Amino acid sequence: MAKRVLGRIETVDLPSIPWMAVECRIDTGAFRSSMHCEDIHVESDGGVPVLVVTFQGEDSHTEHRFTDFRETQVKSSNGLSENRYLVTLPVHIFGTDFSTEFTLTNRTEMKYPVLLGRTFLRHGFIVDVRRTNQSLKAPR
Repeated sequence: MAKRVLGRIETVDLPSIPWMAVECRIDTGAFRSSMHCEDIHVESDGGVPVLVVTFQGEDSHTEHRFTDFRETQVKSSNGLSENRYLVTLPVHIFGTDFSTEFTLTNRTEMKYPVLLGRTFLRHGFIVDVRRTNQSLKAPR
């Protein structure tokens, strides 16, 4: 199977949130993908833990509830570690959905709300850092 080329910045859809036409940074140095959200907390629903988060798009805020989640430790490029919640969501790019694990964190200070790391790239992608938005330029 031929690998698809991504640029350093791509536009993807996250249909299960729904968050459409989201600009994201492709980061070959990051192991996992991460996504911006706020108000991250766990509630109990009849004894079942439920992760509640607010996704903040350009025009809207969407609360989302996850029953399938776990905690993981993430080590940043500056060497600091932090615990984050991890969920699996489909990423729609090149006309296909790819199941991807995301850690959830507040990325307010970052330029892009979504970062796609190496676990996403294993779906058969390579990165050309000279390019951007290759998925939008691909034939449909």
